[in-house]
Amino acid sequence: MVLAICRVAARHGGAAPEVSAFPWWLLKLASPFNTTFKELQEMRYLWRQPIRMESAKLRARLGHEPLPPWDEAVEATLLGQPCCGA
Repeated sequence: MVLAICRVAARHGGAAPEVSAFPWWLLKLASPFNTTFKELQEMRYLWRQPIRMESAKLRARLGHEPLPPWDEAVEATLLGQPCCGA
């Protein structure tokens, strides 16, 4: 996902985004003072392990599962944002 965002940004003339690890230690430090940080700490497991979701209901409804290439999906999402759109 990160590489797709970098490729899309470069394709649109943007600078390559700086990529670094998320400072989980900082959230832990600030958690007693901020409810949102506390909740994010509780959801950290979502970033540590892959999550597989069943798509049978989607396929039943649509007849197929739309799987655009990552770059195409990222580009459409970013261009749809008020800050990034045309």
